[in-house]
Order: sequence, then structure tokens, then C-alpha cells
Amino acid sequence: MHKYVEYLEKIAGDREKEKELVEIISEALERIKKHCPDEFYGAMYKIHCLICGPHFDDRLAEKAVSHMKNVDGTHGEHWSMEQTNSLAAKHDIKEKADFYYVMNMMHSDYADVLGSDVGTYVKMAKAYMEDPDAAEGKVFCTWLGQMRRKEE
Repeated sequence: MHKYVEYLEKIAGDREKEKELVEIISEALERIKKHCPDEFYGAMYKIHCLICGPHFDDRLAEKAVSHMKNVDGTHGEHWSMEQTNSLAAKHDIKEKADFYYVMNMMHSDYADVLGSDVGTYVKMAKAYMEDPDAAEGKVFCTWLGQMRRKEE
């Protein structure tokens, strides 16, 4: 048999075959997830980073935030993506989906300490994201590690 990439090259441009190949690979990845979760998550991380870099995209950030259990007894977002995007633009923050996640994470975990001043959350979120000791992708990679540990 050929390597996967060789098959991919042979069908390049044939939309039907490309779509079918995506289904085959997706089904195989789901089977790998059950039997070799480390291999699955390693491959999915590489795919995600190829497309988004080591950062959240909007959809995944919204999904992550929707699962937050907040210290005030609520669940999910405190600020919408639209609200945090507006704040990110004002404060020269490029990774908007990461910022959305961090703003909501800060509120979720520290609202009883930080209070309700939006400016404080913006400063904290920006400082968290721009940590000079951290590698690029700190926000996404930290969340991903937490999710993996929850599955164990």
C-alpha cells in the first residue's frame, strides 16, 4: 500500500473522493481515540496547530467557555465573544479567541477576588496571555492539558 500522502496526491481536486477520504480518516481517528488516546490527541493537536496555530479558534473557545463552572454558581460565559473582541481591539490583543477564553476563565475562577471592574479583568487577562516566561500558545495548551487530565 502507498503512504497516506500519496493517496491524497492521487485524488487531489476530486471533491467526491476528497470528501470520502475525510470520512475514512475521521472514522479511523475516532477508533484511535478509544485505543490510543495519546496518539489521537497528538495528531489532533498537530492538525489544530496547522490551521489555527497553538491558539483557540472561536468555536473551540466558545465550547470551552460553555463548560466553565463559575465561582458565583453560574455556568458558561460572563462576556460574549463580541464583547471581548471589542475589548481586545482597544487593547491591541491579537489572539481574540484566546482573550475571550481568558477573560471568562478569570471571571469564572476569580470573580469573588477581582470583583466586577472590567478593566481589571482586561489587565489580568492581558498579563496572563503575555507572560514572558511562557511559550506561545500558553492559553490553548494549558486548557488542552487540563482537559486531558480530566479524561484520565
